[in-house]
Amino acid sequence: MNPLQLLGIIQHANHLSKDDFTELLKLHEAFPYFQIPKVLLAKYEFDKSNAQVNELLHWAAITSPDRVWLRKMVETKVPFETREEFLKKKLIEVTESKKAIEGKNLIDDLEGQLIPENKKVTSTKDLTATLKKLGEDLAQSKIKALEKLEKGNIKQDPSQEVITPEETTPKTPPVETVKIKPDKTQKPENKSSAKNPKRRVHKDELIESIKKKEKKEILDKKKLEQIDIIKAFSKKEIKLATIKEIEGQQRQEDLSENSTKLNPSLITEAYAGILVKQGKKVKAKEIYKKLMVKFPEKNTYFANLIERLEKTN
Repeated sequence: MNPLQLLGIIQHANHLSKDDFTELLKLHEAFPYFQIPKVLLAKYEFDKSNAQVNELLHWAAITSPDRVWLRKMVETKVPFETREEFLKKKLIEVTESKKAIEGKNLIDDLEGQLIPENKKVTSTKDLTATLKKLGEDLAQSKIKALEKLEKGNIKQDPSQEVITPEETTPKTPPVETVKIKPDKTQKPENKSSAKNPKRRVHKDELIESIKKKEKKEILDKKKLEQIDIIKAFSKKEIKLATIKEIEGQQRQEDLSENSTKLNPSLITEAYAGILVKQGKKVKAKEIYKKLMVKFPEKNTYFANLIERLEKTN
C-alpha cells in the first residue's frame, strides 16, 4: 500500500469495505507500531459488530497516546466528516508531488530499507580461537588475584591484633603517682617478645599490670579515702533480686488493709443503720461523717444522727 491509497481509505473512513479492511490488516502486520491502521480497523470492527466485539480496539488502545481522542475516532463519525475537505486537499498535493514516482510502492520500499542486511557469519575456527583467548585471559586474571590476596594476608594478619591493658582497665579517678624505679633483680624479657610486639596479651599479664598500677604510692589523703571506699564496695557481695523474688514480693499483699479500710460502695446511710443495730456506733459515726462530706446539703440531718448516737452512749 502506498500513501495515496492510505489517504483514500482515510477519506471514506466512515464507510469502510472488506477490501479496505484486508489492506489495513496487511499494513498493520507490516508496520505494527503504525497507529492509523489500528484506529481504522477498530472503527470498522465497531461499526460492523455494533460494539459487540472489541479485539481490534485493544490493539489501538495499547499504543494510543490519548484514549479520549481514540474513543471519538472509533465511536463517532464527526472527526472524519470535519476533516474531509482537508483530506481532499492533502490528496491533491500528494498526487501532484508524486507524479514522477507514480505507481511505486513507497511503504514496501520503506519496509525493505528498515530490514537490516545479513551480517557475514563468522567461521567456527574464529569462534574457537576467540573462546580460547577468553579462557586464557580469565585464568591469568584469577592467578593474579589469588597472588594479591596471599600477599595481603601475609602483610596484614588479623590474628596479630594487640589488646592493650589501657583498653581493658576500668576508669578510675585521676591519681597522683610517684615514679617507680625499675627493679634490677627482674629478669630481662626474651628477645622473641621484643621482636614481636604485635602478640596477644594474656589475661594474667593484664591482671599483673593492673596490680602494679594499684601498688603505686598515692600522696593525696582525699584520693586515698576515695580509693578505700571503692575497694570496700568492690569486696561486698551484691546480689540482685531475681524475677521470681520480685514477683513473690508483689504478690504478698497486706490483707489487713481490706479489713481496716471501708469500701466506698458501703458508705451509705443504710449500712450505718445496720452498724447501729449491731452496736458498732463508732464505725457508724465515721460513715455519717463521710456522708456529710459526700452530701454537704444533708449536713444538719447527719449531725442530728451523730448527736442521737452520742446521747445513747
